[in-house]
Amino acid sequence: MTTKLSAIVLAIATLPFLSFGASAQPRLRTVLSPPVSPACISSSFGPRVLSNAPGTGSYHYGIDLPATQGSAVFAIAPGTVIRIQRSGPGGLEMLVQHDGFVGIYSHFGMITPAFAEGKRDVAAGEKLGVVGMTGVTSGPHLYFEMIMAGKPVDPAPYLNVALCNGAVRPAAPVTPDDGGVMIDGRKYWQFSIASRQYIQWQQH
Repeated sequence: MTTKLSAIVLAIATLPFLSFGASAQPRLRTVLSPPVSPACISSSFGPRVLSNAPGTGSYHYGIDLPATQGSAVFAIAPGTVIRIQRSGPGGLEMLVQHDGFVGIYSHFGMITPAFAEGKRDVAAGEKLGVVGMTGVTSGPHLYFEMIMAGKPVDPAPYLNVALCNGAVRPAAPVTPDDGGVMIDGRKYWQFSIASRQYIQWQQH
């Protein structure tokens, strides 16, 4: 099998975190708001296998927030756009560097023109685009993922969003740790040099 190696080095200033124990999720200084309204979780963070969509993998690294197609998607906090891309199961998506974490917003129907044209600064509550059905999806919804210190964490506790069926949300399972993180079909590894963080990925 031919291996295609793609590498990007992103120099990101060290992210500010409050201290936390090994068994607890990191705490943030920023108060977050759900990216869609009203918001509930139809598919939680954790192990998941979809028989009709094997390409989505066996682990759900974020949460699904169902919404009407065309509904507004808002930034959950201030930040800076890292990139906008359209490839893989996430479809049309935006990666935003927020204070203390990276937010991945997926399955857009459309990105707000200002961002599509290169705007990078994001205000809390600013409209990023609208909900769509791009990528691998059985219905209109927003997939949202949070990456802290190089690893995905359950966004639900930070957004204070309940399950759509009213059930009690289970404790977040431990994310499999093989030294990397899968994002949109690519493998990411994070390491530190001096006071900056660098991210590199390999695509097969």
